[in-house]
Amino acid sequence: MAPMPPDEYPSRIRRARELMRQRGIDGLIVTDAMHYSYFTGHKVASWMRSRPAVFVLPLDGAPALITWSGPGMFARLYNQPFPSWVEDRRIYPEVPFTPEPRVDWGIADILKERGLTAGTLGIELGRETWLGIAVVDFELLKEQVPRARFVDSGPVVWGCRLIKSEWEIDCMRQACAIGGKAWQRVFEELRPGVSAAAVQRDVLRYYLEGGADLNSEPPTVLGATGANRTFQKGDVLYIDGGCNYSGYKMDYARRAVFGPPSARQQSEHDGMWGILNEIIARMKPGVSMRELFEYSQSRLAEHPEWRNYSDHPSKRIGHGIGLENEPPSISATDDTIIEVGMALTPEPKIESVDGLLNPEEHVVIRPAGCEVLSAGSDWKLHVVS
Repeated sequence: MAPMPPDEYPSRIRRARELMRQRGIDGLIVTDAMHYSYFTGHKVASWMRSRPAVFVLPLDGAPALITWSGPGMFARLYNQPFPSWVEDRRIYPEVPFTPEPRVDWGIADILKERGLTAGTLGIELGRETWLGIAVVDFELLKEQVPRARFVDSGPVVWGCRLIKSEWEIDCMRQACAIGGKAWQRVFEELRPGVSAAAVQRDVLRYYLEGGADLNSEPPTVLGATGANRTFQKGDVLYIDGGCNYSGYKMDYARRAVFGPPSARQQSEHDGMWGILNEIIARMKPGVSMRELFEYSQSRLAEHPEWRNYSDHPSKRIGHGIGLENEPPSISATDDTIIEVGMALTPEPKIESVDGLLNPEEHVVIRPAGCEVLSAGSDWKLHVVS
């Protein structure tokens, strides 16, 4: 795996500013931990919600970040570089550093220095964006810059993150390879009587042996009908999710049956993967998420013997993937048009007597169609002898 190319962060900043200019946004305030990490390179643990991390990007001029004293302290004590390329760093002490109900994190000071107090400012206000500071602190910020106009930053941050660089795609390709090998090892070791928890523990161990990120989580493992969630003859093991590599996720699904599969089990499995492959063949630049969903619904309607999980209000058969499960949604309500560089996980779903059956692959959009990053993992129904 090649190291991150030196133009990765400059490219993200350049793209963000292009989108800001198109939407008349003078400054971008990033408070969501994942968006913050995407732009700054400084990874923030999900449990550190009481210590906000903020990135401020003016349309013109140098960006700045705000974070607590820990990253600088660790860098100093252990002779490591500060974990971000951003040079203007505003550091606050350990929290809580004030007894007041509202906290001034220093965002207004940066806005004043950059001449943005009367500008249009993007911040996490809409769907698929999450404000990383307390609402009362955001109210204080609005009082500090009363002439500013705050708008949703989603079109900018997701406009950047929807399209993956080749480096990001390589990270997901590596995650898929590590995860696929781990799953295959576990499948080969399966025997009746094994518990779902044991499967998860073994998979997680193989992830780490294969070079996955240390914070990779165990996959979802379902289908055990025996005592203490043990797998019995006739059970179908369902595994979904995956490991991370350099922060980027794998996400696809595989299945194994304990003992020879019944005709119904084999037919459902092969039939659903056939529909998935038809959907993948239609995933080309210019096609909308809604079109893919409607095609899936039309194909599933040809099988009245199957219960279509997507035929309820969620209306979704897949999503974007990257640092997390991301927009867009392959659904009846999403008109996003497929573009080159998008990473998606198509997954039509039915509810079988054996549990959920959602064939899922991890793909990236290329000019002529899809590259299936999960292709190295066998999709066929694995039979446990």
